[in-house]
Amino acid sequence: MQFKDIVGQEEIKQRLIKSVQTGRISHTQLFLGPEGCGTLALAVAYTQFINCLQPTETDSCGQCVSCIKIQKLIHPDIHFTFPTITNTEKKKLSNEFIEEWRSTFTQNPYISELQWLLQLDEEGKKQGNITAEECRDIIRKLSLKSYEAKFKTVIIWLPEYLRLEGNILLKLLEEPPEKTLIILVAQDADKVIATILSRAQTLKIPRLKDEEIAEVLIRQAGVDAAEAETIARVSEGNLALANSLAGAGRSDYHDLFVEWMRACYGRKVDAMNLAIEKIIGTGREFIKSFTGYSLHMLRAVFLYQNADHQLIKLSEQERQFIVKFSIAFNNDNIEHITKALNQSTFHLERNADLRITFLNLSLYIAQRMIKPKQA
Repeated sequence: MQFKDIVGQEEIKQRLIKSVQTGRISHTQLFLGPEGCGTLALAVAYTQFINCLQPTETDSCGQCVSCIKIQKLIHPDIHFTFPTITNTEKKKLSNEFIEEWRSTFTQNPYISELQWLLQLDEEGKKQGNITAEECRDIIRKLSLKSYEAKFKTVIIWLPEYLRLEGNILLKLLEEPPEKTLIILVAQDADKVIATILSRAQTLKIPRLKDEEIAEVLIRQAGVDAAEAETIARVSEGNLALANSLAGAGRSDYHDLFVEWMRACYGRKVDAMNLAIEKIIGTGREFIKSFTGYSLHMLRAVFLYQNADHQLIKLSEQERQFIVKFSIAFNNDNIEHITKALNQSTFHLERNADLRITFLNLSLYIAQRMIKPKQA
């Protein structure tokens, strides 16, 4: 992974490059940014640049022995820690899932938390975890002498999964061995235990710009320009979500959203249940994308009621529905429904029962909507 392979984030890339060129590499760093902005890809590209045998002024060479091994995720001094799910074989350590990890990251460096966990558990019923055994294994790995790297490195993806057992790492984070680099890649600082946060130098990584995501969708996914622009706005800087929306087809989300909202608006429980069955039958990864699309449509209603209509970037089909649908909302109920949708998304990502969660959410939306007429 080279810096040139990463979408956007030019300012961040320059800061990382300068830190290497000036010899100011902090031994423990936290790359903090929202899902789909490229934090994990940046951590790998940074590691590759540090250990490149023939770096240029702007990037790793991509051709030396070190670069080739890091690109394939097989360098003996570069280690990865990530949430795992204990399966029937009683696997617990990241090393035991390394083949799945290599394949997944190589295919999609912008992989989301949910996408990874579904790789390990297709039904999405088990919780991910970074175990105490994993923490001790990190300490063991970094205590060994380096084989060939300039910096022995461990990249810990989603340290939010380090709960109290994360305290096992505190001494290592504060005083790692010489020429050792620890990079924590997180999405939500509030979910990382404070004792870890206080020991890391934080680099905040912003969301991607709409035009950056649109360009990727056009170039890599073959999406037409108008569709790519709309998907980029819906995804709000999240390339993982944008790729999911592009892959499924936005019309799929729109049709489901319309059916679901009409059932809620009419307070028709049978229709709600039918829509819910269609939504949950698509799987957790689609559901997460669908809730993101639903939030976008609710924001479009808010803009339609309160702002310049030119700010609303929707297809003609979506726009026509929003014009009719807006009568069911005011600023107060949009705020409450948006909060409920965000809360339900949080529960769904943590393996809440899909049917119960969506039924409760649907009933809540129905109660909040204004005048139960046909939308």
